[in-house]
Amino acid sequence: MATFLAQIKALTSLDLGISTTPNQDEITQFLRDGVMDVTLKHLAIRPQDREQFTRISGEVTSNGSEKVARASILSVVRESGTNNDWRNCREISVGQQSNVTDTNSLHYASKYNPAYMVAEDGAISVFPAAGADPDAFKVYYINNDPRGDDDNSVAHGTSGLAFFPKDKVYLVVIYAAIKALEAKLASYTIDEEDEELVRALQVSLQQLQVTYNSGFLPDKNYEAALQSQSQRRAQPA
Repeated sequence: MATFLAQIKALTSLDLGISTTPNQDEITQFLRDGVMDVTLKHLAIRPQDREQFTRISGEVTSNGSEKVARASILSVVRESGTNNDWRNCREISVGQQSNVTDTNSLHYASKYNPAYMVAEDGAISVFPAAGADPDAFKVYYINNDPRGDDDNSVAHGTSGLAFFPKDKVYLVVIYAAIKALEAKLASYTIDEEDEELVRALQVSLQQLQVTYNSGFLPDKNYEAALQSQSQRRAQPA
């Protein structure tokens, strides 16, 4: 597959080098910003798709040592005292952290009915407290650190994304192409008066903006199928 840089060049017809406007480092940042923009926009419309953007932490063996960069948490699971026997944790407020350790409290959290909380600084703790296997925990969360499909940092020279649906990667490329055209147009406004070229870039920009925005419109056929399924379930047997 062509690199992101090559795809953006094809969409914009811009010369994108080390010292051009925009330059390749800026293209990399546009791609990273695009991953986050697509993620937020898509999940705002279809929150049921959040598993497609999910990342899993490693096994954590001490409370307060994992923050997942303050990402949106989907689930926290804790081992039950048996290796790889993961139990879902219920979320509690910071004010309940003493209650879940009190065996006489209705809120007591056991290894089979654990709890978790997120502190003011984003640090995650589970109850009973985490420890070495078989008492570790893991966090499932919406990825907020754009990564390439080889789990390295996203860059203009890469061509895929991890923790991200493959059918939405094209939107990230279009987002970066839009930002590249905007940067180029801004430089022409300041430095040059090539009206014909500016008009051509503006047309390309408008076309890409329409394509990008349409990528978040609901699929009418899919929505109709969901509605039909819901109606069938509601019918008495």
